[in-house]
Amino acid sequence: MFNFSRWKWTLFPLAFCIVQLVIYIGVFQHGGSDIGLYHDYASRIGNGQIPYKDFSVEYPPIALLLFYLPYLVSHNLDGGYITAFAVEMMLFGMAGVWLIFGLARQLRVSSWVVLVCYTLIVIAIGDIAVQRFDLVPAIITLAALYAFCRGKYEVAWLVLSIGVMTKVYPAVLAPVFLIFQWRRGGWHRLWPSLAVFSLTLALIAVPALWLGKGEFIHSFTVQGIRSLQLESLYASLLLLLNSLGLVSAVPAQGPMSFDVYSPWAEPLSKGAFIIVIAALAAVYLLFMRRTNRNLDMAIHSMLDAEETADVLNYSMAAVAVFIITNKVFSPQFILWLCPLIPLFSGRWYKVGWVAFILVTCLTWYVYPMNYFELADGQQVAMNALILRNILMILLVVLFVLKPAHLPSASADVHALAHAGAVDKVQSGARLQGHNML
Repeated sequence: MFNFSRWKWTLFPLAFCIVQLVIYIGVFQHGGSDIGLYHDYASRIGNGQIPYKDFSVEYPPIALLLFYLPYLVSHNLDGGYITAFAVEMMLFGMAGVWLIFGLARQLRVSSWVVLVCYTLIVIAIGDIAVQRFDLVPAIITLAALYAFCRGKYEVAWLVLSIGVMTKVYPAVLAPVFLIFQWRRGGWHRLWPSLAVFSLTLALIAVPALWLGKGEFIHSFTVQGIRSLQLESLYASLLLLLNSLGLVSAVPAQGPMSFDVYSPWAEPLSKGAFIIVIAALAAVYLLFMRRTNRNLDMAIHSMLDAEETADVLNYSMAAVAVFIITNKVFSPQFILWLCPLIPLFSGRWYKVGWVAFILVTCLTWYVYPMNYFELADGQQVAMNALILRNILMILLVVLFVLKPAHLPSASADVHALAHAGAVDKVQSGARLQGHNML
């Protein structure tokens, strides 16, 4: 006879994987200009050209591997590459289901509710989930967090280094990992993790550096030389002030995107890097204050629910801060938070979920639905952009608020000990009563 209770932990996430398949393959519209660029890189590699040496690339090495894998299925862009790329993104989305499911159980929150939230977020993000590759570094980042919260620190650092070599932003999690390990085990226990991280980065980066030093470095710095992108927080602020007649700000097509041109644009563009560093430093300092120093705790023991919530929430804060304070805020950056938000816990988790779903809807409204209206300076599209960026700031604030109390490992031990003591007392009482009879 089929034992449902035995198989439910497998069937439950599997059902959500089937839902992901329907969404990615049956609902989302495949293709887009970026897919054409990915296919161009893949076809060049397939024809024997070497990245960073024979042609310029604006992506790290692991990203190129992701572009090339669908090319092995079909060399033709419209004849199969686009679909193969969508399937690749779908598989990573399915991997996200299992990772979220595991972390939800570790947080001791409803896996059902968390996976429903993840599904709604994927639907709200829309076609861009299969038209960009940014879901992959997001899932790699989630995998690093999963390993870290399970106490497998070296594995987490290895996966994180792969994420950095896919898209630079996962590097913002490194200080979160470092602070937690330092507070738990001291500096001397960090060296194995840092060694794994550095060695993995070197194994991936050194061959690319040897092939084309300048082009490889350019793939990491290309975003830094861009102007103030239209969807960034700074651009939306300038557009708001322009609508009030306080400054002059005009959207216009730039070398790589629509940008905002204003007397204030250049200073803000140059100062954005300092703001990013300062904002991230504030998140790390808050996390350091939040994390208890406990050198007696076993360095590789699994994190309890409260520690897991802290690591996840502050990791979300770091990623969100990096997005909102950057001078470039492309719509696909929202994907970086997609698999993390369902795991947000605390008093205001429902507010955070609703706020992020609104962020995804507003992002979709701005791009691709009304991007040219925004570029023309139309007020409705501009208001949607401003509201989206305000909600992103709200999310950062929610992430760093003290979460609600979650059951800890020590609490579980005390509860079990108490339950055992009660059982012994009751057993003794029953035995005494039996002897009296």
